[in-house]
Amino acid sequence: MTNTFAVCRREFASFFLTPIGYVIVGMFAAISGIAFVLSLFTFAKMSVEPTAYGFTTAPDFAETLLSPYLVFCGMLVMFLTPLITMRLLAEEKHRGTMELLLTWPLRDRDIIFGKFFAALGILITMMLVIAVHMALIGSITPFEPAVLLFGLLTVLLMGSAFISLGLFVSSVTRNQITSGTITFGISLLLYVVGNLGEKMPTANPAPPGWPEILRTFIGHAYALLRGLAMELSVDAHAGEMALGIVQPRDIAYYLLFTAFFLFLTFRAFESRNWRT
Repeated sequence: MTNTFAVCRREFASFFLTPIGYVIVGMFAAISGIAFVLSLFTFAKMSVEPTAYGFTTAPDFAETLLSPYLVFCGMLVMFLTPLITMRLLAEEKHRGTMELLLTWPLRDRDIIFGKFFAALGILITMMLVIAVHMALIGSITPFEPAVLLFGLLTVLLMGSAFISLGLFVSSVTRNQITSGTITFGISLLLYVVGNLGEKMPTANPAPPGWPEILRTFIGHAYALLRGLAMELSVDAHAGEMALGIVQPRDIAYYLLFTAFFLFLTFRAFESRNWRT
C-alpha cells in the first residue's frame, strides 16, 4: 500500500508540474460553469412561465436542473479523461522512464493502482468545482440531499470507468496522442451505440413473408442486440441515479466496467513480462 501511495503522489504531483493539470481543471471549470449558468437561467424561465414549457405547475428542481446538470458533468468528464490518462503509461514508455520505474521494488499492482488513483485524484479535484456550484444552488433553494449525493456518485463512477479505459489504452500504446485519441474514440463509440440503440425500432425487422421459425429467431436476436446496445451506453445508467433513484444494476455497470479494464491493464503488464 505504501508503494501504491508513493506512485500515486508522484503521478498526481506531476500533473501540476506542467500546465496539463491546470488546463484540464480550468477547462472543466469553464465549461461546467457555463452549463450551470444556462441551466439556472432556463429553470428560472420555466418556473416563471411553466405553461410555455409544457408544465402545468412549477417544474421539479431536481428533475429539470440538478439531474441533467450532473449527467452533463459526467459526460464532460468523458471528453476530458483522455487528456488525463494519455500520459499515465504511454509517456513513461515514450520517454524511456518505464524501465526505470520497473527497476524500483514495485509490483505491477503498485504501478497500476497508483496511476489509477492519481487520475482519480484529478477527477475529485474537478468535482470540487461541482461542489461550489451545488453550494450556490443550496443558498438559493433547498433540494433533496440524496439527489446531490447520488448525483456526485454518478459523476465519480462514470469518471472512474473512463479512467480505467484510458489507463488500459495507455498501457498498450507508446504515444500520448495515440492513447488519447483511441480512448476518446472508444468512449464516444460507447455513447453513440447507446443512443442508436434507443432509436432502433422495437418491432421485429424480419419481413412478414419469411418462415415463422426464422422470424422468431431474428426477432430474439434483434431484441438481444438492441438491449445490449442500450445497456452498453455510458450515460444510460446515469439518469435515474442522478435523480436519487439507485438501482444495483446501474452501480454494478460502472464498477464492472472499471474492474474489466483494470483487469485488461494487468494482463497488458503480464504480456510485457512474457515478451521479455
